[in-house]
Amino acid sequence: MRGVTVPVGAVAIDLAPHRNNVGCATAEKPGGEGFDGFGRFLPAKMLHDLAPALGLAEDHGQGAPDNVACEGQLIRLPHTGVVTALHAVGAGSGGSVQEVVRLRQGPGGEGTDLVIGFSDVLARHPAVGESCCAEGEFFLDSGGEAVPGAVPRLWQVTVGCTGTPRCTWLELPYNPDLHLFGLWMSFAEHREVAP
Repeated sequence: MRGVTVPVGAVAIDLAPHRNNVGCATAEKPGGEGFDGFGRFLPAKMLHDLAPALGLAEDHGQGAPDNVACEGQLIRLPHTGVVTALHAVGAGSGGSVQEVVRLRQGPGGEGTDLVIGFSDVLARHPAVGESCCAEGEFFLDSGGEAVPGAVPRLWQVTVGCTGTPRCTWLELPYNPDLHLFGLWMSFAEHREVAP
């Protein structure tokens, strides 16, 4: 299946102020460090159908940051409550990645740790608990040429929370090889009630 699947009631986290990596490009506009720090890019067309769900502009791929390379960013959440799950779209660069994301009650307050991970952007198959939500036809090198045999993919994961962690902040890990394109949270009071 391709596309982002977010549960009813999940709250989107605005990543726009925290996006610090240009991972997508058109063949005409490559340049810079790219998704992986070596000048390679995902084709912008790969995210065209996902752009609205990820909060990206329709003309993404023109040089504006489109993902968060995790560097310990502290994100204030739009809603405070009991978190039941974290839903994320992203990929690893330089291999699969797994890191701790911390739910905090305040900027420096108590926290609850969740482990989040993604397969590498060029992995052929999803890891357990992961699904492929986007696939590109090619990976672009710094000159805008397709890298032979390289097929980029973005992965979606859901990490459930145990207990009743309340939080107002989300602290990302420090690992720039973990790239987030989209992030949502499910809160207990937003669960859909079965009839």
